[in-house]
Amino acid sequence: MRRLKKKNALFVVYVLLVIMMMSTTLVYANENNAIVIAGQGMLRSTADFNGEVIQSLPIGTEVLVQETKNDWYQVVLQDNATKGWMYKDIIVKYDEKANALKKGIINADGVLNVRSVPSTEGTIISKLSNGTEVPILSTDEEWYQIQLSTGVKGFVHSDFVDPVPNYPQAKIIAVSSNIYESPNAQSKIAVTLNKNDNIYIKNYDNGWYNILTKDFIEGWIKSEEAELQINVVQPVNRSGTRTHTLSSIKSVSEKYLGKPYKYASAGPDSFDCSGFVYYIMNTYYKDYLKEKGINLPRSSRDQANVGTRINRDQLQVGDLVFFNSGSSSTISHVGIYIGNNEFIHASSTPGDAKIIISPLNTGHYNGRYSTAVRL
Repeated sequence: MRRLKKKNALFVVYVLLVIMMMSTTLVYANENNAIVIAGQGMLRSTADFNGEVIQSLPIGTEVLVQETKNDWYQVVLQDNATKGWMYKDIIVKYDEKANALKKGIINADGVLNVRSVPSTEGTIISKLSNGTEVPILSTDEEWYQIQLSTGVKGFVHSDFVDPVPNYPQAKIIAVSSNIYESPNAQSKIAVTLNKNDNIYIKNYDNGWYNILTKDFIEGWIKSEEAELQINVVQPVNRSGTRTHTLSSIKSVSEKYLGKPYKYASAGPDSFDCSGFVYYIMNTYYKDYLKEKGINLPRSSRDQANVGTRINRDQLQVGDLVFFNSGSSSTISHVGIYIGNNEFIHASSTPGDAKIIISPLNTGHYNGRYSTAVRL
């Protein structure tokens, strides 16, 4: 009888240990789960933008983070063993402990001194330029303890740092956008934001971003009303160092100047706007697209979700530029940037419905500009 009780007791202990181990495993997995928040998240072979594209992951894809290297995460797909590297601003980790920390944006004229202790008497250990993002580890009266990209910790005065949520940043691209308390347009409005207001993406669910405002107000917004901002030290390398391959795109596309606009046509004798982009890229730069792992869609709205989003002031020859209708934020037009603030496109304007070159920073298209992507 005693032997039986002892066996039962050992069995109970064993079961408890198994449950504890399973719980620990689940917690660990949850902390390392992440979700893709970019229209297409490039999974690369190495932790840099020059890495070969292994696979393009659609928004909402869940991955498991295995390792961190500088600003890159090594991830593995949860439904198979595919592994690669993804940039930090295109996925969100479900690690609430880490994301609960704030990050600071340096707001100083010139450079800001990073000191060894929270005092102007402290030794200067580094300098940060205006606009640099750093994690805020703690607060010490009027000082923030921060962590540099090298891993070194130091202190900066709070007067020169704007604290924001520690999530990937996006901008509102609609004239105004309601932030709802739940992912439902019928739910209560938490706050209304204006075009170009910053938001910080916490999660993604079926077409909605779970976000925080710069004032830490939480809510939900339709994903098409926000544009993800990829923050890199050298913005021109967002999609890898641009090769000379697309430097010829101006002369190549100009061969088609004057060709008529025709809805739903993709060349070679007539085009609509997205058909022109589709024809040029797939006729002359097919190998380039294949090398980058890009399958260019046919419609302008879908084309805006490939490659990497870039800011307007970082345009390079060969980038795709997108425009809305003017009365709504929905993308309705696309062209190819050819330098000098000009783009070539298939215009549908009556009396000028043909392949033309237009200015980007003045006139009709300046106010309709929506976003740009680098293939």
